[in-house]
Amino acid sequence: ASCWTRKQRGGKNAGNVENMGNEKVMTWDLERERISLENDIKTVDFTAKYMAVSNLHSFAQTHPEIIRPETISALESVLKDLSLSSQKQSFFLYKQAADALASIIVRSSNKILTGQATSALKNILATTGGYSHRASAEALGSLPVSIHSPKVGEEKIESIPRVKWQKILEENGINSYNTASFTGRSFVVGVDGQHRSLVIKLARVQDSPQTVYREAVWMEHLCSGGYSFPVRFNVPVALKFQGSYVFRLQNIPIRVPNEINLHPKRYAIGFVADKDYFTYPNDYRAEKRLMAEGLREVMFRSALLLGRLTSVGIVHTAPIGLFHNRVQRNRRSDNGLYEWQQGGRLDRWLDSCSYPNFGLTGIRDFEHLIPLEGRSRRLYRYIGTHILSLLLVTGSYFRNKDSKRVGLDHKGEPVDARDLFDKQFFKELIQGIFIGYYRGFVGRQLTGEVPFNVDDLASRMIEEMGVDRYMEEILRVPDQNQMTDKEFRDFLQRRGYTDKEIDGLKKGVQNIVIYTGPHLGGFNQRISLPELIESVGAMSALCMVGRYRKEKFSQLTP
Repeated sequence: ASCWTRKQRGGKNAGNVENMGNEKVMTWDLERERISLENDIKTVDFTAKYMAVSNLHSFAQTHPEIIRPETISALESVLKDLSLSSQKQSFFLYKQAADALASIIVRSSNKILTGQATSALKNILATTGGYSHRASAEALGSLPVSIHSPKVGEEKIESIPRVKWQKILEENGINSYNTASFTGRSFVVGVDGQHRSLVIKLARVQDSPQTVYREAVWMEHLCSGGYSFPVRFNVPVALKFQGSYVFRLQNIPIRVPNEINLHPKRYAIGFVADKDYFTYPNDYRAEKRLMAEGLREVMFRSALLLGRLTSVGIVHTAPIGLFHNRVQRNRRSDNGLYEWQQGGRLDRWLDSCSYPNFGLTGIRDFEHLIPLEGRSRRLYRYIGTHILSLLLVTGSYFRNKDSKRVGLDHKGEPVDARDLFDKQFFKELIQGIFIGYYRGFVGRQLTGEVPFNVDDLASRMIEEMGVDRYMEEILRVPDQNQMTDKEFRDFLQRRGYTDKEIDGLKKGVQNIVIYTGPHLGGFNQRISLPELIESVGAMSALCMVGRYRKEKFSQLTP
């Protein structure tokens, strides 16, 4: 009554007193509602539980000051309750709970609460699997980080000069060379007493001049952009001819291998690279094979460099070529590319690792570089692609100790090559790759334990990567119908079919089973190594939260 009287009389601060009273009433109402929702989470009714979690998520977004430690405990209890996973909509419940904790991390100004919410999600990553794990990893992976990508000028190509091979030699002061060969679609010549290589990289039939131009632009940008890397990274030097990076190569001095499907106009770029540019960490050739110490150094350095480039907004989109289904790539909207977070079958994993885009000189194949702004869920996915690629190549290193032991044996049984793996060394490599990538992306050393059981992961990777259980692929009728008769025949010949067997098949009549593995998982099934996907998700999430906490609370340890 006194407040009303003072306001009526125009008393000083009367309105403020009333507002303060209203705010207290509203806060009290919100507190009661929050407590009621926390209690509702304990109900056994799935729908009621989902509504309670959703409303708490809204509280975290609109009234973060109302959140208490009890709220975090209630949300964490949902994520820990794996009995919920039997429900058809369980992922969406887990996602609401994980996203609510992520909202607390972002919106709360209470550092204690943000730390508790972060610890809750990290705990889920370390102790659970399935949908709860995925929801928690994706929630942490969505935390906003500030990454400003560079502006890389890529001018439209107006004219493309013709350049003769002899002219290339003259302009680069090369009077003679000892070696000349094709490595993939690159024509490589050893120069400077074999200390450097002159590389002419030619466009494939499906490439445009702009595609090959992009790689030269990135080489020039990385060489002149003032970047500093704490480890070896030999960026090739792009060459210009008649003022243009892109040219049409005339009179190639050696025979072009038949399997290289080059563009008929011979579009190309040229660059000078270190002699080790085409040395791969998992080479199957005995004379090129790295010893343990060399592999350790290359893999840890590659992880750091990929993380470092990503941290400055330069993302390599294909450290290796990963596919869910190669044979359907021409009629799928996703081009058959692998989306690791979906956990589907991984097509021809060992073949994907044949020529990784990282090695002794650092990162390579710059045509796959893109600038990326960091406030995007895509960043979490790219980080996962990088780590997954590094881990797969590590597994292929052991298989390539004896590259002939692959597929099915003479009895039609899966080849068992598990004895090629050194589990202790494998564990060291797995952990070191994550630590290196984290350091490169976050900009500081990882503290605490890794968010997964390295021993269990290594065991499962050896079990699935060491036995070629999944070899089959199906060439479906729609894919056959998209091929010409010649393409159909060539396709089957490359996959081991004899001319007699092909003659007995008619294109477009029935699905054809082909043996193209090893794959990780059966055709159109889930990946046979879900532990790898969950570990990659956990590592990617930890990189994101580490970077986020460094930016927001630089005085705290990530």
